[in-house]
Amino acid sequence: MIEAERPEFRERFQRLPWTQQLGNLASTLARISNLCDRPEYDGLVRDLLREAAVLIEWSVPSVPTDFHLELAALQREALAWREVWPLEGGRRLLALRARQASDLLLYRAGFIPPQH
Repeated sequence: MIEAERPEFRERFQRLPWTQQLGNLASTLARISNLCDRPEYDGLVRDLLREAAVLIEWSVPSVPTDFHLELAALQREALAWREVWPLEGGRRLLALRARQASDLLLYRAGFIPPQH
């Protein structure tokens, strides 16, 4: 069972300010990035991809509408990766994409300054 399937987790998550919701989502994506190149964690990566999609859905009511299209695209991407995971030739690409998305969310939420 993924953490997001626990009702108390959902309640806690939805009470957070939108910036912290994006921070939690960024953390999930960072975990994906760190684990996806290790085959022994393939099941966990699949679960984390699902968790990312769920967290996006839960955060949409709270985040500014300017982010909705970006989050929708990220959710579609997470679910697409989940369908094909594990994908031996895609491990490095998923690690890169998950890290990029994590960093972008941290930036959007104001946790990290813009990179020049």
